[in-house]
Amino acid sequence: MTRTRKIWIAVATLALGLCWFAGANANHALLAGKPSAVAVIDVTKAFDALAEKDAIEADLKSQGEKLKVEEQAKRKHILALQGDLEVLAKDSPAWRRKNEELQTAAIELRVWQTFENGKLNRERGLQIERLYRKLSDAVARHGKDNGYHVVLFKEKPVDFRNAKPEQIPTLIQVRKVLWHSDELDITDAVIQSMNNEYKNSR
Repeated sequence: MTRTRKIWIAVATLALGLCWFAGANANHALLAGKPSAVAVIDVTKAFDALAEKDAIEADLKSQGEKLKVEEQAKRKHILALQGDLEVLAKDSPAWRRKNEELQTAAIELRVWQTFENGKLNRERGLQIERLYRKLSDAVARHGKDNGYHVVLFKEKPVDFRNAKPEQIPTLIQVRKVLWHSDELDITDAVIQSMNNEYKNSR
């Protein structure tokens, strides 16, 4: 699993791991003890299937590749300076000037790397947050349009075989949904809705 995919899944799981309540009327019905319609969504599957997510990742990858090309050019310049330095008499005025130029280029490269990597990571975070909000809005719309009062996070089955004995109680305690009917799974419907919306917006 790539680092980028882990980031998507971690943010989505944290954000949608909580229950979503569809408005004051639904809350009133819950408080009044009336029957409530419930649905579930597989957040990981939804994010992985979004066409807009693929486009975002492709754009971020393109930006990263451009940075690599620029970094290679800067490193090539540093290597050239090192080569120039080797042919000069050590501690001569020309050597000192070239060495200063080399040190400056090396420092500038490190500063540039830190700045550009931070900028790209911030952009990735903003894009993830924006797409999460779109997913959350799509879930809300689907819930309201289809009469659901609550949409819960659908979890994958736990593989207790690979868990240490001391981990099992925690794995059990953090489960949000123990069982649901397949009819309550709105994942595919939300994916289709968001992909159609994205396609029509281009």
